[in-house]
This record gives sequence, C-alpha cells and structure tokens, in this order.
Amino acid sequence: MFIIVVFAVFLISVSAHTSKVIDPSEGYIAPFFSVERNDTSVSLDELKGKYVLLTFWASRDANSRIKCREYTSFAQDLKLEDRFCQLSINFDKSQRLFSEIVKLDKLDAETQFYAQGDGALHLIKEYQLEEGYHSFLIDQQGKIIEKDPTITSLKKILNH
Repeated sequence: MFIIVVFAVFLISVSAHTSKVIDPSEGYIAPFFSVERNDTSVSLDELKGKYVLLTFWASRDANSRIKCREYTSFAQDLKLEDRFCQLSINFDKSQRLFSEIVKLDKLDAETQFYAQGDGALHLIKEYQLEEGYHSFLIDQQGKIIEKDPTITSLKKILNH
C-alpha cells in the first residue's frame, strides 16, 4: 500500500510541473494551433518572442466583433511590430461573410484568419469558447497573461 501511495504522489507532482498543461487561463501555456489562408500559414510557435493578442470572433457575436474592431484600431496605432502582433480568428458560417465583415469593419486583412470544420472545432475546444468568444494576451514565451484584456491594460503591458 505504501508503494502505491508513493507512486501516486510522484505522478501527481510530475504532472503538476509540466508546461504541457492545456488550459486557456491566465498563467498557462497557450494551446498550440496553426491557421492557414491561401498560401499563408501562421502558428503560435512562430510568434514566440512577441506579445500576441489572440482574438476569437464571429459576426453573430456583437461583443466579440466590437472587441476585434477595438483591438485592430489599437494595433494599427502601435509601432511595435518587433514586439507585438495581433492574430484574429473568425468562426462565421461562411468565408464570404467573413471577408465582407473584414472589409466593412476596416479590419487589417493580414491579421484576420477564417476557421471552419475540424480546425474551428479544435480551437473552440482548446480555448474553451463554447460559451462565447474571448481574447487572450500571450507573452513572448507563449504563456497566457490576460484573458479579454482592456486597451488600458494592453498599453501598460506593452509600454514597459
């Protein structure tokens, strides 16, 4: 019995110290993903070394659409390309609708990606977006440091 208890404590302590924990909460490593658009592909690993503002949105979710516009406006005013980037993932029902909203809202098309099918389901599951879309500020090491950051908090973090 003693050996079983020692083994269980060992397993718990080893699993508690791994950086492979996938949880979209502050303090955890952001779940890995890769998105594609035409001939362009971006993965979260490629962006290490920069702060990443990761935004999930859909036109049917007014709050996420408004936040995406606010974040895009904020990011366009910044001159921190070497330290910061915005990456937005859209979950609309059609790519055509997504493209129209990007134009209508004057979003930076370079930072906008459309997810569908298994890719969208994977992101929704990994980032726990079943009950609404959120944004995550990810630090240079890939750790989530804030969920749904405000423009004020972004300014504080990025102007260090």
